[in-house]
Amino acid sequence: MDEIISWLRVGTVVGAVIVMIYGLKKIFERLEAKQQGFGPNALKAIGVVLFLPTLLILAVLADFKTETLAALLGTVAGYVLSNSKPDE
Repeated sequence: MDEIISWLRVGTVVGAVIVMIYGLKKIFERLEAKQQGFGPNALKAIGVVLFLPTLLILAVLADFKTETLAALLGTVAGYVLSNSKPDE
């Protein structure tokens, strides 16, 4: 049983890293297609693409309490829902 849990953890970490790389690739492709540089919205998208999978990895590998994970997710929600400029 411990071996299955170990493999699930490895699979989760590998999957999260793949999601990070794929998300970054899509963001950069979109910026290039629009011939747009880095602005506040691009940095916000990159931050979310990197932070959420990292949070998943920490939740799987570290023994965080539920309250800690809820606080981190609340931080991400506030970051994503904050004001962004529609022209960028």
